[in-house]
Amino acid sequence: MWNSFVGVLASLIQAMYELTRLMGYANYGLAIIFFTTALRILMFPLSLSQAKSSRQMALVQPKIAKLQQQYKNNRDILNREMQTLYRKHNVNPVAGCLPMLIQMPVLFALFGALREFEYVGEGASFLWMTNLSEPDPTGIVLPIIVGISSYLQSKLAMSNQPQMGEQAKSMNMMMLYVMPIMIGWTTRRFASGLAIYWSTFNILGFVMQIGINSIVQKEQETMQAKMDAEESKEEQEKIEQMKKEEESRRIKEENRKRGTDKKKAKNKKNIATKEKSGSRGSELDFDNY
Repeated sequence: MWNSFVGVLASLIQAMYELTRLMGYANYGLAIIFFTTALRILMFPLSLSQAKSSRQMALVQPKIAKLQQQYKNNRDILNREMQTLYRKHNVNPVAGCLPMLIQMPVLFALFGALREFEYVGEGASFLWMTNLSEPDPTGIVLPIIVGISSYLQSKLAMSNQPQMGEQAKSMNMMMLYVMPIMIGWTTRRFASGLAIYWSTFNILGFVMQIGINSIVQKEQETMQAKMDAEESKEEQEKIEQMKKEEESRRIKEENRKRGTDKKKAKNKKNIATKEKSGSRGSELDFDNY
């Protein structure tokens, strides 16, 4: 099944080559660029969805941490409240992983297709490369382009990522600087056609990431403003509730004091009445003598 998938991608590259032939310039290098551009355009919605999900999860993370602390002893309530929070802000926790799961098999299959691709007939050469099935004859130009484009794309993508811990930052820094060097170095032994694909994929990814960052930034600001407004409203409601509770306590205290004062007044009246009655009774008794 995997070999069939790789074969399909190879056929698509060949179809792009036939398109260049119809354009009057039959060339496999140009066919690879066309194919990579089409692939990037198709993957753009997935990349955008992944970036949006990552940012949304970062924005609701403080609320999730608060819920985890509040309901740390009740897992069922915690899960229910988290689901309510996700629905309220239209956040899908798995949306960030799904695009990557879809893209990776395609990228690996394309890697295999280009590594074993047979460039037959005219158009097997491109620019300074005499045969795209062989490594870059200069041994340095394409590897440098691949390394630099990988770095630029990664750096721009990381600029859109949420704040993270020190350990995650260290790992990202290593990935940012070490991986492009490793990829560029490895490209020296790859077929030139594969290096062209890799360079084009990275350069287009860099350009599209600019658009993705712009879209995500605007949506982030909108979502943050909405969350701030909701928090302000909730805080105001808490203040109003506290005022009502304080007013209720004040009224109850006043009523209690009134009741106490009335009871004291009644008791004083009863005592005075009893004293008066007792005094009058004594006078009557004295009169009898």
